[in-house]
Amino acid sequence: MGERVARPLQAGLKLTIKLTRRKPRTIVVPEELLAMISEEVKKKVMDGAVNDNQRFKALVEELHWNKGTSVRKLSKRLSVPLTTLWRWMRHEMNVKVRDNVTALQLARTKYAKRDFDGDGVEKLRLWFFAHTDGCVMQNGQQVQVILRTPDPYLALLFKEVFGKYGHVGVAPYRSDKGKYGWELWTLLSLRSYWWLLERRTPTHIDSDVKLYSALNITIDAEGSVYAHSHEERTTEFKVTVPNEKVYVVEPLYNALKQRGYRVHLYTTPKGRTTNYGRLNNDYYRITLYAKAHVKRLLENVELVLPHKRIKAYLIKSALREPSKPVYWSSIEPIYSEVEAVCKEMLRESKRILKSLYGSWRTLTEKYKQKRIAHTQYEEERNKLRAEACRELEALKEKYDKAFGELERRIEAYLRARKPLLTKHVFSAFKLLNGPPFMWVKICFAWVYRDVSRTEGLRAQSEP
Repeated sequence: MGERVARPLQAGLKLTIKLTRRKPRTIVVPEELLAMISEEVKKKVMDGAVNDNQRFKALVEELHWNKGTSVRKLSKRLSVPLTTLWRWMRHEMNVKVRDNVTALQLARTKYAKRDFDGDGVEKLRLWFFAHTDGCVMQNGQQVQVILRTPDPYLALLFKEVFGKYGHVGVAPYRSDKGKYGWELWTLLSLRSYWWLLERRTPTHIDSDVKLYSALNITIDAEGSVYAHSHEERTTEFKVTVPNEKVYVVEPLYNALKQRGYRVHLYTTPKGRTTNYGRLNNDYYRITLYAKAHVKRLLENVELVLPHKRIKAYLIKSALREPSKPVYWSSIEPIYSEVEAVCKEMLRESKRILKSLYGSWRTLTEKYKQKRIAHTQYEEERNKLRAEACRELEALKEKYDKAFGELERRIEAYLRARKPLLTKHVFSAFKLLNGPPFMWVKICFAWVYRDVSRTEGLRAQSEP
């Protein structure tokens, strides 16, 4: 462990404060605090003709109320004991100290927030995103929603969904198990978004629009669209929506059952060991197996994440006739390519996250060891956040091309496999204005008539 390096004190201003009967106290105001205040207040603070007590009061009032600096942080940066500064503000300088509610409201007013003005469909989108792959909690007088994922497309979807209501921050993240991901968060007004904290859907899923809107965001965030081989011959299809919160999966399960879907709800008890480790809570999973119902569901949802959207398109195309078997060899090559591109995207995303997290960790350690000032730390952190946003957009641009090329290949592959002869025959039947089976009967009747006539002539000619 290296020797702790004290942060050099950059004296921008010295003020001699005499507020009590005790001897005057000299306070050194660092440059970083002077840089935070507005120009109008700075003129007064730097004016030597004004009494030092008045200059100090203007400085503290500006920082505490207009810049959101707490009394505790002010005491540290001015090297004044917390109790002393508190007493000066309340009793000597007549500077009102923020109460806890006001402090929490002002602590996060750096970015503008927008009150919710959407409908029930939009409420369900936000609620299901927050309670599936996201995490929602109350932070004072605000609602905080956090998402951690290695998938850049899911991170950008979170930014799109919540970005219209408040600022969305982006940073690299590493879990206790050493896994890297994008961490995104937003802070929303508790007064307008309290329903995000509720353990029930904010509105009933009483229409198809609400159901499929909720399923869109749920499948994108946490669900899966599968195709896998059965006995290395035929293909089985599956759509699953897993979650450890029963109040999330039950409304979707009930709504699907009401609309005639053959859907199953499974429970894995806590303590069971799965591919993701030992379960600390019960785990619930909605699953659709029946091919006709899988096709119907995928025809109604509109997925955003490209690897899930392409899989859904491939499965819908393979299930044009759900009653017929789909051989695994017919879709395995193109399905495997989708899986391969997705895995490559996640690997590259994690490599970038590991690099970004190294710079983030180094900056944090420097600040903890007081090797850089607070303003410099904020500037560098904002640069790293901007870099993280740029890397996200660059990943999306790169894999938009890869997934777009894959979609074009799938379309060409499916066109080449269409039964062209059947298509032309049925087109001819349509031109003749007759149902296909009736036309077949007419053909057989003509053939039978010609054969019968020939046999009759032959019988007459025989002696």
